[in-house]
Amino acid sequence: MGDTPIYKRPWFFIFVWLFILVIAYLWEIARAGGFQLNQVRIAFDIFCLFPILLLMWMAFFSQFILPLTKTGDRWRIFTRVISRLVGNKGPAIFIKNGKQEKELKEEERKAKGVLWLDSASAAVTRTATKIQRTLGPGFHFIGKKETIAGTVDLHIQNHAVGPSGQDKPFAEKTENQSDEEYKQIQDRRMQVSALTRDGIEIVPNISVTFRIDTGFPEEGQPGSRFGYRTGVTPKDKKNEKADQEAIYNAIIKGESINPNHNPESSRYRVAWNQLPAVLAVDVWREYASKFTLNQFFEPCVEMPPPYVPPVMPTEEEIDPLTRAIQMKSGRESFQIALARILRAANRVIAKLISMLEKKPSTPPKKQPPVTPPQPPSQEKKAIQKTALQAINEMVKARLTQEFVEPFDQHGVWAEGRAPEFSREFNRLRDRGLKVTSVSVSNPRVSDTVAQTIIGKWQAGWLKYAKGEQNRINRRRELHESAAQDRAIQEYGLWLSDGIMQAPPPDMKNTLKTMLKRTRSMIIRSDGIRRKMETELLYLEDILRWIEVNGR
Repeated sequence: MGDTPIYKRPWFFIFVWLFILVIAYLWEIARAGGFQLNQVRIAFDIFCLFPILLLMWMAFFSQFILPLTKTGDRWRIFTRVISRLVGNKGPAIFIKNGKQEKELKEEERKAKGVLWLDSASAAVTRTATKIQRTLGPGFHFIGKKETIAGTVDLHIQNHAVGPSGQDKPFAEKTENQSDEEYKQIQDRRMQVSALTRDGIEIVPNISVTFRIDTGFPEEGQPGSRFGYRTGVTPKDKKNEKADQEAIYNAIIKGESINPNHNPESSRYRVAWNQLPAVLAVDVWREYASKFTLNQFFEPCVEMPPPYVPPVMPTEEEIDPLTRAIQMKSGRESFQIALARILRAANRVIAKLISMLEKKPSTPPKKQPPVTPPQPPSQEKKAIQKTALQAINEMVKARLTQEFVEPFDQHGVWAEGRAPEFSREFNRLRDRGLKVTSVSVSNPRVSDTVAQTIIGKWQAGWLKYAKGEQNRINRRRELHESAAQDRAIQEYGLWLSDGIMQAPPPDMKNTLKTMLKRTRSMIIRSDGIRRKMETELLYLEDILRWIEVNGR
């Protein structure tokens, strides 16, 4: 502000033009005979004409301060401009990416004000006694004594905890390090430190990607592309209410406390955007204690295939008439809208016809309450992975899924047990948050433990290499067997298609048809033809023999 030249500041512009207009008015009065002859005119101009013109110009230009579309909004912004003119100033706050941009002590003004939120921001307002309302992107008018209770950023966010790239958490304090720097390194170490089942400390980096659990508007629907739905139809209003509830939960319920820290510490209070990382660290420590250090680097943990929840039909699939039809200008848009209406009507008529053609049946029984899904009857094929890979999958599952596969205290998959309910997922959902990915990487151990691991690997590298070779060979054999079975099935289908299209009259023609289709299959593929030149000659000899000697 101090770098702006005086002639570019708003107050300078106003006073210069006001001075010019006053000089012009005085010159006009002097031309008309002076002040003595124009006392009535001057009094009329000052007390009637100027106030009326001022109100008219303010009413006109106030409509261009904000992108207004409703008559009621135009009146509200005009009243707020008048209030500021007489000294009754209310707050005018712009919220960008969840952060408030305002003048000093702007929120302390208790008159009616305005909030303008960009497309990636949302907020909750309150009074001295209660929570008032939840506001999405756009501009909003707030009443007297209504202030901001909290704001959120609708962008996808990432929170990383653990040592930085240059940290050596297990190293002793050096002479070049200050006490504060060493304390910060140890603090980052203790944020994610965990003990394995054999009592060895391990320090990784944990990164969590999450966002407010709001929905995205469909193509052509109003709303914010960062995740906030609006509209005028009942369905749109229902979606907007759900998004407002998620924002409300994130702001009002999202803050919590960490009882492991001193109440005077800055880490005692956990903000809404810190909760996913805190839960990820807790789950990481829980699963790290189930495995030994050697299991972190060996593929010896059996992991079940990922749990897939049942897919429920959407409202649009159940009832196509619930989808709003967007009317736009132009003949083409009208034709598209009319086609949608006719298509929906045809679907309804088709359903009625199918219902009338069917025999009356007994009414469907009431569905039992939803219970955690049981494991499928077919066997789940376990996958061999390292403990670090298993922990990554389970931490992500606990934060993104309602049900997860159970593991016992020794890191063994409890096969046959029903999936367990995830408390972390439920806690995040109650606070309006949705985690999209979690990463546990770069595990660090002390230098002594690292040297021991390296020494064991150097002593047994041949054993590990042979074990890996055996696993690769077993996997290759499985793929080869599956490929052979699939090739035999495709070959049988190829032969049967030729016979079914034109059934031969007797056994001789059937055999000839099968041999000819086999020969054509070999001829069409260059790779197969080069490998089966001898077999191709045998087929031709058999065909000639059948033609001469066959019956």
